[in-house]
Amino acid sequence: MLLGGRYLEKKKSVKSQKRKKIIDKAWELFAKNGYEETKVEDITRELGVSKGSFYTYFETKDELLYEILGKIKKKIVEALETINTNQKPEKILEDYVKIKMNSAVEILNNMRLDSLQKNICNPKLICFFEEIREKSIDFIKINIVEKFNEKNGNKYEAKIISEFILISIEEFLYDEFVLKSFRNMKEDELINIKNTDKIEISLKEITKFINNALK
Repeated sequence: MLLGGRYLEKKKSVKSQKRKKIIDKAWELFAKNGYEETKVEDITRELGVSKGSFYTYFETKDELLYEILGKIKKKIVEALETINTNQKPEKILEDYVKIKMNSAVEILNNMRLDSLQKNICNPKLICFFEEIREKSIDFIKINIVEKFNEKNGNKYEAKIISEFILISIEEFLYDEFVLKSFRNMKEDELINIKNTDKIEISLKEITKFINNALK
């Protein structure tokens, strides 16, 4: 019985590793070439496995994409959960901005500029980013704006101010990481964000401004 159990565990582990390899390779190719342009054959060819092997783990390419997006969403949510929401709202905002920047770097790095544009227009990805956006707005509203309102006796409309804060941060990051890249890179080059020191300094100024505005 023990031997049978070990065999099943080992088999399960091997399947899990193969599944992970498909997910990792697919994300790499989606980032470089765009989701629509990447075929199942491209993924299996890169991995040196048959198409049948792919369909053992995923019924369709869409299912694979949802799996990848689910993992990214889980990672972002888990990162937000690491923020100590018992501290002052000023510090919560600082921590949130740092996580937002790190998430942007992780998603954008190794993505081709032309592929990024194609992916942004993908309806499946639009839905995904809308979900993340709503979670971010809720986090800012509950843990930052409403706490400022309570602390300072403000009567700001929490959801509207939360949307404004999120848009301000996202637009700044988009300009720094994407638009400036377009000016300095070819479309088929990979985005490679190495140094975020200057951006962190700028984000601290933005954070300071928002904190002062809410006081």
